[in-house]
Amino acid sequence: MSINPRVEAEEDIQIIKEYTLLPILLNMLVRDIDELKIYKDKLVFNHVIFYLMEVEDSIYPQLQSLKAEMRKRDIKVLNTEMNAKGIQVEYKVRGYIHQFTMLRSLVKAELMTTLMNMRRRL
Repeated sequence: MSINPRVEAEEDIQIIKEYTLLPILLNMLVRDIDELKIYKDKLVFNHVIFYLMEVEDSIYPQLQSLKAEMRKRDIKVLNTEMNAKGIQVEYKVRGYIHQFTMLRSLVKAELMTTLMNMRRRL
């Protein structure tokens, strides 16, 4: 049974979704770390900053792994557009162009799930 090249597999969509969400998570972590540095004299905040920096450092290898997998599967993200409603992603899978939209509430839920999964791994 071969995969129809026009139809993207569920795994392809998951890879694209992760590849789209991880940079957003990185931006959020950088912003939050900068905000918490105001309280650097407090022990608890230093601990939280350290943890957030560990999470941040763990994202870069994941992104590299996703890029390698995308190359292997002939997947390319063409355009990512953020607006007040959410994110719209245009991508190419094996030569065929597709798109999907994630509402802001779904993006937030996915990012929280990703963070919780990372927390278990660290």
